[in-house]
Amino acid sequence: MSEASAAGAAPVVGAQARVRSAVTPMHRVRQIGYSLLGLQLIGFLAWSAILHQRFALTWDFSVYHQAWYLIAHGDLNPYDSAQHFYFWQNHSELIMWPLALLYWVWPHDVMLQWAQDLALVGAELVTFTWICEIAARRGRGNTAAWFAAVGLALLVADPWTWEAVSWDYHSEPLMVLFLALLVRDIANGRRRAWAWVVPLLACGDVAGTYLVGVGIGMALTKRSVWWRGLAMAGLGLAVTLLITVVHGNLGSGHGFHYYAYLAGSTSLPLGLGALIKGILTHPMLSVRTILAKRIDIWANLGPVGFLGAGSALLLPVTVVTLLANNLFPGLLFSAPGFQSLALYVLLPAGTISVLTWLHRRHRKVAVTLSVVLLAQALAWAVVWLPRIPGDWLRIPESAAATLTATAARIPSDAEVVASQGVAGGFSGRKVIEPLMSPGQVPVHGETWFVIVPTAGIETLSTASSMAFISELAGPLGATLVTNANGVWVFRWNPPTGTSSVTVPTGLLPIEAWTSAGAAGRADVGGPVADWHVTDTGGAGYVSDGMAWQVPAANYQAEVTLSTSGPVNVEVWDDTSNTLLARRVVPNTGGVQQITMPVLAPDTAGAAAYSGWGPFRTEPIEPPPAQRLEVRVWSPGGEVVNVYSADLTAVSGSGLAAKP
Repeated sequence: MSEASAAGAAPVVGAQARVRSAVTPMHRVRQIGYSLLGLQLIGFLAWSAILHQRFALTWDFSVYHQAWYLIAHGDLNPYDSAQHFYFWQNHSELIMWPLALLYWVWPHDVMLQWAQDLALVGAELVTFTWICEIAARRGRGNTAAWFAAVGLALLVADPWTWEAVSWDYHSEPLMVLFLALLVRDIANGRRRAWAWVVPLLACGDVAGTYLVGVGIGMALTKRSVWWRGLAMAGLGLAVTLLITVVHGNLGSGHGFHYYAYLAGSTSLPLGLGALIKGILTHPMLSVRTILAKRIDIWANLGPVGFLGAGSALLLPVTVVTLLANNLFPGLLFSAPGFQSLALYVLLPAGTISVLTWLHRRHRKVAVTLSVVLLAQALAWAVVWLPRIPGDWLRIPESAAATLTATAARIPSDAEVVASQGVAGGFSGRKVIEPLMSPGQVPVHGETWFVIVPTAGIETLSTASSMAFISELAGPLGATLVTNANGVWVFRWNPPTGTSSVTVPTGLLPIEAWTSAGAAGRADVGGPVADWHVTDTGGAGYVSDGMAWQVPAANYQAEVTLSTSGPVNVEVWDDTSNTLLARRVVPNTGGVQQITMPVLAPDTAGAAAYSGWGPFRTEPIEPPPAQRLEVRVWSPGGEVVNVYSADLTAVSGSGLAAKP
């Protein structure tokens, strides 16, 4: 090589060396982190699209989507037909009004879910950046990179973020995005932190409680500007109280009233002052309530590194979140989900803050703890992530196709009354009424009923759904539009003066034609009184899914059928997937009523928690009692007709007989 060429190569080699030296371990962690969060975003977007396509959108989605859709179409004060008050009274989530502009970016309903996904990953990006800043300030080289990597793992491995985006749509992801921006700027001493207060409060009453916690944390950690922290906390409290006073939190059950039991009171309304006084004079009620939910408290804190609660800045927010969710009656808000999203996003930064502080004083202890936290975070992911699809994706593709075709047929100005597990997919209209429980359902002019008795996440019992289908076809005289793939669709024009219909209880006989099995088909020709299920000629269940939710007791199962050869009449306990009774019925020579005794065992609570070892939760309470299902099985080649089934409590079993 000539001297000239050697001289030209030297600067190039030097530049390459400088580039390599600039790619520090922390830089690599940042690159990996942003890439992983990008992949997570793609996963969230794809998962939301799948849920939307499969109609796995429940009552929660209908509440938000209806308002989003109506605002986008010019109704600036939309009425929440599912909850029967104006949407602004849900949680005072004013953020929905600017969010509605997204509809016209790409006018598809899934945009609302995607906005949620973008907000959540945006919040994680803010937190991960903050984690890298904490690690870089308190460590160097590989040490800083290690702690940043642990924080990244706590963020992306947490299964509860997937649980949160699966649970339809809620404002918490947007709320947590603004909360993360606010907390990070406070931690870094930036005055622009106040810029995030207004959009945060626009997310509603829950955001007000978060601001109280953030303000207290700021007062504790920023001694020179402690008064600003108290002002922030005061603002959050004032907004929360204002929303309560103007009845802007009806979606929270009238604000504080759900917590009245903690004051030893059952009288409503209960003022805030009386509530605080009652809680202070009955402190053990609150203590016992919190201790009773310790499994879910651990489940919410464990995957993201429980040490994060020890961060002075984040401790008040953690306390506010845990108290609000776990003092609420029942397990609805205690179990992991969207309501604790602030913990999943913020606490990894708190955990790294505590670990890096500890590393300066006890290096081996800090490193050991970080390894333990990383291992248990991955264990939570291994135990729970595989469960997410089965928990939420309960609508078969065939049923989803029928629902999609149905949605295209329903006029935009018609009311829809739908099973709550699929109601969200029909909520882009003025009136959507999810079927939640027996009782009165308002009707307004032309009404379409979409009922899916045995699929989806339902709160109405199978027996009630099937009894309602029978009412629509029979006494109400509704027009049967579709009966395919477990989906029943009726169209009804209420008589003049009719303003509601009654959804029956789950204590009535079930018409078999509402529940054809794989080896049966519903024969719905001619008068409704003659409708029944007939066999298809193949082996399998001619009719199944006829089920009642009943307490443990003695019962008598009754099945009306006809058969040309032997068939099995079976009763199953679906709660424990156990065959309780079976009777072989020979050639009946005509229509006969088959009866058989059944004992419903007391197996409720056999699975009081789900998960494994320390990686478990106490889930939302299942429906009370047992689910008993009647099935009729044919070996094939017989002529089988099934007309109805019933389940009656035996006298003396301690249950009232059905009317």
